[in-house]
Amino acid sequence: MVGISATANAEQSALLVPVPEVEDVVGPWRMAHDPLARSGVPAHVTLVVPWVPPEQVKQDHLDELDALLADEPAFDYQLDRVCWFGQRVLWLAPTPAEPFVHLTDVLAGHFETPPWQGEFAEVVPHVTVGHARPGEEGVLAEVEQQLASRLPVACRASEVDVMCGDGRRWSVRHRARLRA
Repeated sequence: MVGISATANAEQSALLVPVPEVEDVVGPWRMAHDPLARSGVPAHVTLVVPWVPPEQVKQDHLDELDALLADEPAFDYQLDRVCWFGQRVLWLAPTPAEPFVHLTDVLAGHFETPPWQGEFAEVVPHVTVGHARPGEEGVLAEVEQQLASRLPVACRASEVDVMCGDGRRWSVRHRARLRA
């Protein structure tokens, strides 16, 4: 499972939970191994992608998002495990994962936008660290060992960001707050 793409679907938007608490831990590796980091996407847990096409996002969508999330509580979690999707994508797992799955279900159901266009049968909340290039899987295996020694990282989910990308750069379009 992968998250938002810096190149595929040149223009798209995404709903994600930013994870600033882990930037110091994964930032350098994300810059080296995750094209999204270089295109302006912070460390995050993706909830829904694609969301509404960026050119179609209206203030009504943002107001709906604010109203919907105002009743959803902010929550604490830890990034406590290093995992892989196959041998190509290195990621960190949040515990508990259920609040992220719940938010994904609420948002996807309300906006009728299945996460990853329904490509994956199961939502697996995660913070992507990097994508291994063919033949370079060993590089991220070394990163995995270094990351494991720096976990757990305590985090708090208090907002959902609407990010929009044009295939080159991503930027935050709106921040919706979860209930404090």
